[in-house]
Amino acid sequence: MTQRTMVWVFIGFLTSVAFIGPAQANTLEVTGTLNRLTTGPLLGTTFDTWNINIPTGGNFTVDVLAYEASQSNVATAGYFSSDLNGDGELTWLDADTYFYRNTGAPLSAVDALVRADDINNNTPVYQNGLTALTSPVTVTSLSQAEGAIDGSIHFRRDPAYDVTAAPGNYLLLMADFRLDPAEAQAGINTNDNFSPPTGFVGGITDHADYRFRLSSNTLNFLIDGNTITASPVPLPAAVWLFGSGLVGLAGLARRRLSA
Repeated sequence: MTQRTMVWVFIGFLTSVAFIGPAQANTLEVTGTLNRLTTGPLLGTTFDTWNINIPTGGNFTVDVLAYEASQSNVATAGYFSSDLNGDGELTWLDADTYFYRNTGAPLSAVDALVRADDINNNTPVYQNGLTALTSPVTVTSLSQAEGAIDGSIHFRRDPAYDVTAAPGNYLLLMADFRLDPAEAQAGINTNDNFSPPTGFVGGITDHADYRFRLSSNTLNFLIDGNTITASPVPLPAAVWLFGSGLVGLAGLARRRLSA
């Protein structure tokens, strides 16, 4: 192979890489329903626990849709409601999310890491003496604006934030407003109620629906039951081809110099 031919082969590889765009963000949508318990030994609202396993660590976004109204009072100018999940009913979950360490043992208050509530309000609140520098999970609230990524219309009732997580296994708790660690450990949001906007007639208060979206440019998400596993997005095949080509060119160059 002549030197000129080798140069054109090298340019060809560079051209092929120029058309390799960034990996598409992987997105996972999760839905659930919380219930209000009015009889029995535990009174209040339930919360859901999702296992999130991140063996290599990584960054992702959490965006919640739950409160199906634009304001919390029907007399507020511009108030409107919307059946955002299309189930034919309006529910009012003031979504509150928490990250805990997942030790494999029952949920424990000592494993609470960080709380993320409303956008720019109670986000983040680090727990058990942790800070953004010492917590294995740190969160950063997204901009305070109506119409979040997933279509939420109440910007102060539905949290949306970026997460940076060290390698490990975690629990993401989805609850109604202010589930303190002792309540989480006990398994009930004590004496909590689902609250429709003030002045709303005939609101549903025995349950509330939610949806949250996980998205990342660098992680794939796989869900099995209530366990979500995040793994690195593999490099496109063309990148490996480009690397192999460079190695081959280096070998050709060495042989030519030897000759």
